Amino acid sequence: MGRSSVVSAASVVSVHTAGTVRSAPSVRTVPGRDKLLPAYSSAAQSSTSTPFRSFICKIASRCNLDCDYCYVYNHADQSWRNQPQRMSLRTAAQLGRRMNEHALAHGLREVDFVMHGGEPLLMGVDYLRRLCDVVIENTPDVTVRWNGQTNGTLYTDEVFEFCREYDLVFGLSIDGFGSANDRHRLDHAGRSSHRAAERALELLSSDEGRALWGGILAVIDLDNDPLELYDYFAAYQPSSIDFLFPLAHHDLRPPGKRDTLTTTPYADWLLRVFDRWYHQRPQRIRIRRFRDIIALYLGAINSSEEWGLQPVDFIVVETNGEIQAVDTLKITYHGACQLGLDIFANSFDDALASPKVAARQESWRQLGATCRKCPVVGVCGGGYFPQRYSRANGFGNTSVYCADLAKLITEITAAVAADLRPRLPDTGV
Repeated sequence: MGRSSVVSAASVVSVHTAGTVRSAPSVRTVPGRDKLLPAYSSAAQSSTSTPFRSFICKIASRCNLDCDYCYVYNHADQSWRNQPQRMSLRTAAQLGRRMNEHALAHGLREVDFVMHGGEPLLMGVDYLRRLCDVVIENTPDVTVRWNGQTNGTLYTDEVFEFCREYDLVFGLSIDGFGSANDRHRLDHAGRSSHRAAERALELLSSDEGRALWGGILAVIDLDNDPLELYDYFAAYQPSSIDFLFPLAHHDLRPPGKRDTLTTTPYADWLLRVFDRWYHQRPQRIRIRRFRDIIALYLGAINSSEEWGLQPVDFIVVETNGEIQAVDTLKITYHGACQLGLDIFANSFDDALASPKVAARQESWRQLGATCRKCPVVGVCGGGYFPQRYSRANGFGNTSVYCADLAKLITEITAAVAADLRPRLPDTGV
């Protein structure tokens, strides 16, 4: 993924997988379907560990918003209460040393330092500048690319100038226009966050701001009209929009699927956006979910974390230096992210050897029988890992969004196949 890739904050981890490589799926005709779909076999996934290229750094463990769907504060894992409010500069220095060590061991020339939280801008520009300088001092052998995710309410002109100084790209979490955003994204006193976030949207969408803007993350609310929401975002011409499924699993079903999992309200919502977006020319906005489906269908070698079967190449570091697995696991059970490692006693290679990390690196081996037999598994990857969870069966289930994923992939690949078919040679299949 490119320089402007973003990571979610208080919505879902949509972590980019810079440089992740897997074998491209072959293309075959699926019997009974008038389209092409990618086939995938376990042989396509390497058993060699993939080094970490992105470090999701929890520089703040608190947030000025109280989003009701937040996986950090409002779900099963409440370990944030025991974390320091911010990452100390001593911890940041050790983090830099560990990143440098890992890069040297694996021949990496660049790594991504992703400022995350909580809300990283709570720490203020003076602290952020010191943190960046400390990390740079301790990574002499690797180029650090600065990224982050913010709710935008504290993104000021001063922050903007700091970001220009360090070439720091922030993604913006905002759920849309006023009523759409404020249905879930209020502060701790129950007040609107929309106008403050919209000021950040205006600043980042300026001519100077675009180079420092990674795009928009928005959690889908079925009560919002998808085209109205898309038009609102499109007016700012972001480089990308990522529409996120609400974080949910089989014991915590999402809105619209609480009575049955066979309905497809999220696919139906997204397909209305897809029909408009796909036919727009020129197409200046990337909608990551659609682009990933299309790219994987056409045999791409990488995608974001939620899609495909490529190994995950990021790791999370908490404010106290704990090395943890992907933080969206916090929706499943208390301690789900814990690896028993920290950057003072352990290297990132130790994290690669952790069973929880190995499970994400060997995606095919974690799939149940239903997913392994599915014709779209090479695209959906079995669904986002936390969304497969149940107390009864761990992560061995299909995704709680399985029906939505299947419909979304089928409809999108059908549209692409219809465009490609006149250009393909007649194979007689």
